[in-house]
Amino acid sequence: MAAVAFDWDEKLFSNRNRAYGAYFLRKNYVRYTFRALILSISAVAVGIAVPFVKAYIEAKLEGFRKREKRQIITELMEPPPIDKKNEPPPPPIEQPPPPPQRAQIKFVPPQIVKEEEAKKEETIASIDTLMKVDPGTRNVEGDPNALPDLSEIEGKGNQPAEVVEKEEEPDPNAFIAVEKEPQPVNMDEIKKRIGYPPLAKEAGIQGKVIVRVLVGKTGKYERHIVLKSPHKLLSEAVEKELPFLEFTPGIQAGKPIKVWVTIPFDFQLR
Repeated sequence: MAAVAFDWDEKLFSNRNRAYGAYFLRKNYVRYTFRALILSISAVAVGIAVPFVKAYIEAKLEGFRKREKRQIITELMEPPPIDKKNEPPPPPIEQPPPPPQRAQIKFVPPQIVKEEEAKKEETIASIDTLMKVDPGTRNVEGDPNALPDLSEIEGKGNQPAEVVEKEEEPDPNAFIAVEKEPQPVNMDEIKKRIGYPPLAKEAGIQGKVIVRVLVGKTGKYERHIVLKSPHKLLSEAVEKELPFLEFTPGIQAGKPIKVWVTIPFDFQLR
């Protein structure tokens, strides 16, 4: 004969009113407690998973949008047929007015001839005359305003032309020893402006964004390279504010130089 499990609830309510409600609660306590535990765990799991699912869906949608932008082909409507019989003739094309005629003077190249064969009326124009008019094969009267005014142009005489040499940019991966490293001047302000991207915060994204910044001779930002980033949302927030970052210039041999500096930006959820 199989053993019958002892039931405390049946023993406790053997001589009591079971319809009052206490009996029903005690009999179903374990089942309702287990059901409530399962529902609570499911609700917590859903609450944790929603931000990650949301970020994943938005990233996928962004990728689809970029692909659509690259693959959109616009089909234009066919132009209406041209009825050449009833179409009025096109208007004549307006020709631009001719430029003003510059004055010319007949330029006679020097030739060696006998004195009795030389034409006395033809003389060689002087340099001063040729500076005011153009040389030609005949004398032509022109518009005096056609000659450009060069009186306001000032030369530098026999001074040598200035040659501007383009300074080479240092290699981001090369080590450069400097006497004084560039130091950020407004880092606290930049970090405050960067903040924590709301979408990354909701998705639980955290980590370090490490960038290399090229600092110019005056301490101004020139360009940057992202070395490491846990997510695009964090790196984009940092890159947006990097151009406003200011430094003290790097010093080498007593002179300011261009130099790369590595800067980490830490994003941690608390």
